[in-house]
Amino acid sequence: MTKSLKDKDIVLTGEYLGVVEEFLPDKDSTYTKEGKIFATKSGLLNVDIDQRKIDIKTHNEEDRKVVKVGDIVIGSILFLRKYSVGLNFYTINNKLHFNSYYFGNIHVSQISNRYIEKINDAFQVTDIIRAKVIEEKSNEYNLSTVGKDLGVIHTDCSICGTPLDRTGFDKLRCPMCGNMDSRKLASDYRDVSHE
Repeated sequence: MTKSLKDKDIVLTGEYLGVVEEFLPDKDSTYTKEGKIFATKSGLLNVDIDQRKIDIKTHNEEDRKVVKVGDIVIGSILFLRKYSVGLNFYTINNKLHFNSYYFGNIHVSQISNRYIEKINDAFQVTDIIRAKVIEEKSNEYNLSTVGKDLGVIHTDCSICGTPLDRTGFDKLRCPMCGNMDSRKLASDYRDVSHE
């Protein structure tokens, strides 16, 4: 085992979790082979030290949340169009959704309460953003980043890949190469807390 797994770690299908001498495997989320325990699904690792049990919790269980208008989602920008951006989202109201098939669009009019002339002044491909669901269209959702807590929460320099530092309301600077950029930033840019 290359790393020591802990309670609430993210694990992937097929990942080595430990040995049967350490833990009692869960029949619904793990399998054993030659005394070694492996994950049968992706999710959050649940380690019960007292009971010496190990299992994996996923979004498909009782706490799974269907996306609804008003939900807060976090996802990454997949592409930019002339008047909108497309993204996949991976958390819904702070719950991880592995292998998410949810897709969202943000129209230029829903980016900010300030005028946005060009989409790439607010977002770039691979930016990680927080947005609010404003309209549902089957498996596709219209989103908004209007508001101080919504917008880009992490982005990397398009030149060297270093995370960008905030220098103003919507201004960023690369500490490595000096590249300057702008985004529609959330108030907690690069300081996102996890519940």
